[in-house]
Amino acid sequence: MINRAQLKWHSLSRQTSKRTPTLPFSLISSKPVVKELMRVGVFGFILGMASIDGLYPFGLSFMAANSLYRKDYILPGVFSFLGTLLAMQSIISLRYLGAMGIFLLIFFLHKRFYGESELALGAMVVLSNLIAGILFLTTRGVSLYDIFLLLVESAIACIMTFIIPGGMPWIFKEQVNTTERNICMAVLLGVVLSIAKNIILLGINVRDVLGVLSVLILALIAGPGAGASAGIIIGITGFSFSLSPWSIAIMAFSGLVSGSFYKLGKVGTIIGFSMGYLLYNLHVNSMGEAIIPLPVLFVSYLLFLLLPPKVLKKVELYFANSHNQELISSYNIEERARDRLYELASLLNNLGEAFKDSSTQREERVLSAQYLDSVCKEAQIKICSKCGMRRICWEKELKRTISAFYTLIKNHEGISAKNTLPFLFKSRCNQTESIKAIVREQSEIFNVKHHIDNIIRCNQELIRGHFSTAAEMIRSLAQGKYEETYDRNSEKELMERFSEVGVPVERINIEYNNPEFNVNIVKPPCKSDKECEIVIPIIVSDVLGRKTRTNIIDCPLKTGTHQCRLKIISEGILEVSVGVVGVAKQGQNISGDAFSFMQLKGGKYMLALCDGMGVGSEAAKHSEKTLTLLERLLEAGYDPKTALTVANSALIATGEEEGFSTIDLVLIDTNSGMAKFLKSGAPACFIKRGKRIIVINGGNLPIGIMDEVPCNIIEKSLRPGDMLVMVTDGVIDAFSEGQNGEELLRKIIMECKTSNPQEMAEKILNKTKEQKNPRDDMTILVANIWEKRFK
Repeated sequence: MINRAQLKWHSLSRQTSKRTPTLPFSLISSKPVVKELMRVGVFGFILGMASIDGLYPFGLSFMAANSLYRKDYILPGVFSFLGTLLAMQSIISLRYLGAMGIFLLIFFLHKRFYGESELALGAMVVLSNLIAGILFLTTRGVSLYDIFLLLVESAIACIMTFIIPGGMPWIFKEQVNTTERNICMAVLLGVVLSIAKNIILLGINVRDVLGVLSVLILALIAGPGAGASAGIIIGITGFSFSLSPWSIAIMAFSGLVSGSFYKLGKVGTIIGFSMGYLLYNLHVNSMGEAIIPLPVLFVSYLLFLLLPPKVLKKVELYFANSHNQELISSYNIEERARDRLYELASLLNNLGEAFKDSSTQREERVLSAQYLDSVCKEAQIKICSKCGMRRICWEKELKRTISAFYTLIKNHEGISAKNTLPFLFKSRCNQTESIKAIVREQSEIFNVKHHIDNIIRCNQELIRGHFSTAAEMIRSLAQGKYEETYDRNSEKELMERFSEVGVPVERINIEYNNPEFNVNIVKPPCKSDKECEIVIPIIVSDVLGRKTRTNIIDCPLKTGTHQCRLKIISEGILEVSVGVVGVAKQGQNISGDAFSFMQLKGGKYMLALCDGMGVGSEAAKHSEKTLTLLERLLEAGYDPKTALTVANSALIATGEEEGFSTIDLVLIDTNSGMAKFLKSGAPACFIKRGKRIIVINGGNLPIGIMDEVPCNIIEKSLRPGDMLVMVTDGVIDAFSEGQNGEELLRKIIMECKTSNPQEMAEKILNKTKEQKNPRDDMTILVANIWEKRFK
């Protein structure tokens, strides 16, 4: 409940009387407006500079499009004219300023009497440019060629008026059209190259470098067709090469050859461009001169290699055509999913912080004011109320009395250095023993409350840790630590192979996470029960060159749906064979040890031994419960440290006496051969490699004892032919009678001349039985690592 007596109403009223400082509305709303105006000005200036053989129609088009779609014409018109003026650097540019003025006059007159119309807008652009052009030509003389160019310029201005809004969605907020976007980007690229022609750094023309770089990027992204097209466009814009008439042919041919090597990545694209350049330059160019200088090529190649993959992916998505809309949609869905994951991680962190605030109290045991207050109240009611000295103690000398009670409590709790009775009780009070009894009673209550507070605090810290761990896992997933790539060529080859054998497939998606891959297939219902189980896996394994396993996600024959969905997952290059033997302690029918081995996601293989404390069925149940929890956590994708921490917390939460277990866990990556060893109270395990034995020493405490279990991961590389031997402590104890148990077990493993894991486990168990009757449960797990042979 709320203690209303402690509410500070006066401070609250003072706070409400204060005015909350606010920013002026103009300052808040001006930032996005300024950014938009800057974009309009920059692109208007660039389009004003763009020309086609001395014609400048784009500035008028940009201003006209803004007049209709954005209801703004002053800023676009001013910056477009400034761009044209800078590009022409002549009084002739005033012709385009006149065309803009004539357009605005016609536009507003038509809007006043007839309203707005897109069809009329195009006619206005043509008419205004023709009027301004004819007026200009009358001052210089008119020819049929000039009239023809004027008509062409007016037509281009009219067409670009409707193309620009669809190609610049960041300004006009119109629906993006692929063709319009590509035309706008081609115009902008031409302007950028024309601007860069006068920039020379260390004797290298920046325009030439940007041209070659553009061809390489488009060849890598879209193949030979895009590379050749880019080469033609870049060549038309002109270069600073000494043989500029040859630039179109050599750039187109080099782009074509480089695009043919795009499957090999950046290096392959560079090799293809170099081959195309050398072939054309040495065999076609009879003049024998280097059309593209070598420094330009080297700098372009270097910049191309340094381009981040994310930049190339964004360029690919931007220039995607209608056939790649599904890729764009999936990319957008992925970005939205990342945002939701970040939000979820933030929410989990906030929930954890709520427990942090309540658990940051002082953990040391201190005397609270409530403790002292309860003792004083009990003494007043039960003892002092009948005493004649009550008014003196509790009214006239209140501070002295409270101090005496406080000293008495400290003496009882062992906090005070001097364990002497306060002077007030010696000189005045004859009920000291009764007061001490009250102190003892309240002390017990205080100790119980303190113990409960500590339990609550520990649980709060534990819950906060789980929230933080879950948030970190989700954040790692959102950050894309498990990035996947897509191979469209393999998808195409699979589609062709399926078509050859008469298996209809609607969609194939291959996800690569080197060296693993997943193949997701959606197809109509099977004509026979052998398609999904036999035909499709065999074809996928043959095309991708790896052994696979198939998960049928949705089967129409079982669920009644209209599509069959299956996922084919690559298996690792290593295989694990396991043999296990065990025996219960003498006098027991059930062993308290438990073991587990299973294939996990991502080509991981788990081996685990668990020794529950105690004997018989209770220890067996405890071990099985611990291993089951570990299996589920690892199957869900938790890393081994987190899985062990959660299992430890679960055992502590049960509150069972002797509820702890030793864990010997090994995770083997069948793709790379790396193995992670985690031991909590478990003995050493052994790797037999030829004539050598590698010992992985045990350590740490069993789980279920302490709130935080120390967990060290030991990584070792496994090879084909290795034998991994894991044992519980009962096996080591059987060899430890007067000698080193681990050393003796090591010699026994070395003497075993078999590669059969079950046979080796049985031989080791027989050796332990020769020692004496088992004093504890014994379990031996042997794993053989061998390489798959897939043809």
